[in-house]
Amino acid sequence: MKILLVQPDYPREAPSPQQLESRLLPSYSLILLSELLANAGHQVRVLDPWSNWVITGKGGENNLKTGLQKISETASFDMVGISVYTALRQEALELAELSKKIWPSAKVVLGGPHPTRLWHTMLEKYRGSVDFILKGGADSSLPLLAENLAGRGMARYRIPGLAWLGEGGQVKSNTGPVINVDLSSLPPVKFADYFAALGESRVKRAYLMTARGCKLWCNYCSQLWKKALYHPPARAVEEARTLVEDFSAEELVVYDDCLGMNPAHSAEIFSKLSGLKKPARLLGVSHFKFLDKSWLEPFQRAGGYGLMVGLPTGSGKLRRKMNNYIEDEVICAGVELLRSLGLKLGLYTMVGFPGETPEDLAKTRELLKMISPEQVIATVYELKPGDILIEFGLKAEMVRESDYLNFSSRIINYMTEPELRDAVGAADFLETEFTKEVLLQDADPAWWILGFDPDMREQLRKKAAARI
Repeated sequence: MKILLVQPDYPREAPSPQQLESRLLPSYSLILLSELLANAGHQVRVLDPWSNWVITGKGGENNLKTGLQKISETASFDMVGISVYTALRQEALELAELSKKIWPSAKVVLGGPHPTRLWHTMLEKYRGSVDFILKGGADSSLPLLAENLAGRGMARYRIPGLAWLGEGGQVKSNTGPVINVDLSSLPPVKFADYFAALGESRVKRAYLMTARGCKLWCNYCSQLWKKALYHPPARAVEEARTLVEDFSAEELVVYDDCLGMNPAHSAEIFSKLSGLKKPARLLGVSHFKFLDKSWLEPFQRAGGYGLMVGLPTGSGKLRRKMNNYIEDEVICAGVELLRSLGLKLGLYTMVGFPGETPEDLAKTRELLKMISPEQVIATVYELKPGDILIEFGLKAEMVRESDYLNFSSRIINYMTEPELRDAVGAADFLETEFTKEVLLQDADPAWWILGFDPDMREQLRKKAAARI
């Protein structure tokens, strides 16, 4: 079969192509899936934000609809697989509809965290645009579905995690989400076909993953696995070597859900990465509970220059409500450890969690001032399908699954419109107040996602500054 895998993104513009490129990275997960499909004999292409930028001319604008149209001039596909995140559900469905318009006979398959929870609602709503949904990990189920559509292999009703519209139009589903994936059976990602299809031989920044999932149970997170799955160290090292030595990557973003959950595993990987012929800057994503010298020292020696660490709020009381309690002493010890190793620190924080008070926000501001990080990324709390709190909201009828079908509401939570605007202003204030250096480029502020103009942004930011 001829298969196109798509990772949606917001339409973007930047003052220069260089500034836009700095925000775009190849999609590690879709390149992995493309190679698994290719190994099964299928012809596969990946359209993600970075490849779209390349094929549309490396300019100052990037819209995946343009790239999809350009690809259609020279290629046709039997299947289009689209990864859907809640924030990008509008873009994903627009790309699904466009794919059906361009290739009417192609089967459109959705995967990712958003349709994993809302599979029934989405199949009902988007009849004609969406044919299948794969719940959970698609490492084995996507190749099985491709084989089924090619007229061979496993029967449809036996494919794990598959949901689809039956011949009578009824929604069918086999099993729950696939959460057990044998990562040791997956081959190292080679990236060669991905770059060859673009006529490229180098990339400045790229993602690397050494593990999948997280063992924490924070109730604001839709992380499906609720446990950690680890890539074999040799595989992670080989993928890093390929990106750095074969494709000249200057920076690797180690985008595990929480780097360092298994200190010995991380230490082994970074110890071996220090032996690469050509070093690259490493940026990791972790949690204060997992900071440990045993892996941070090898990380630093391998080229580590900074970590993005979760600090959802400065209020210990609110952290308990989030089921993510960390003592202030643990936070301070983690900061001191990172500083002692010369690593730069970025922090993820959150505004608008249910029950948050102005006093809680003030504590967040005070703690950020004391820590003095290089970067702060402040998000506005939203109910993502799969969060524990969405289930309470659905039962209490405070939110409905159909709310996610309304694209005019980009961020869905329990706030009123004035409360949401205040939260957006507070998040923007915390980011601008405490960011001295941008470590992680690919983060989108809430005011931009919601389409607020510069005047509105400044008005909300000033109001927040006076309030907290």
